[in-house]
Amino acid sequence: MEVYRRSHFFFTPPAILKVVEMVVLVTTMILFLVDNKCSSDLNFIIVFILPCVACTLATLVSYISAVMVLISRRNPLTTPAWVKGDVCFNISALVLMLVGSIITLTREECVNSSITVAALALGFISVILFAISGAVTYLVLVRHQQEVKETQRAQLNARRLTMSELA
Repeated sequence: MEVYRRSHFFFTPPAILKVVEMVVLVTTMILFLVDNKCSSDLNFIIVFILPCVACTLATLVSYISAVMVLISRRNPLTTPAWVKGDVCFNISALVLMLVGSIITLTREECVNSSITVAALALGFISVILFAISGAVTYLVLVRHQQEVKETQRAQLNARRLTMSELA
């Protein structure tokens, strides 16, 4: 197996998806705050903005935790504990953004502006990104585990052949 370089992580699909998620969520919050018509009811602003802020901060924490795993000279994508936490985070963020976007979408005075509708559309896009990110991260771990098993089987078969030749 090749030696893992720290810089490899930053160019993997899960890392790129995390950056895209943060950009989409920040853009969503800005668009929503610039032109929302929910100002009469603060609860509906909070219902959409709070999940955006929570998901943005959690995505940042997840990215920083991946960097911390990298500092300890391990690949976060092949570390089951990090992957499990990241997949759980993505599922939680998906549900949180989906609920916030749907509740805000049902409020008629909140969606009477095209910029607000664009912000809600970005909210749904972030839901899709969280689903893709969780699936990709999990599949990278599964593929790595399969490669490790295949390498171990090959080594075991090589040892068996060597032992049978010695016998």
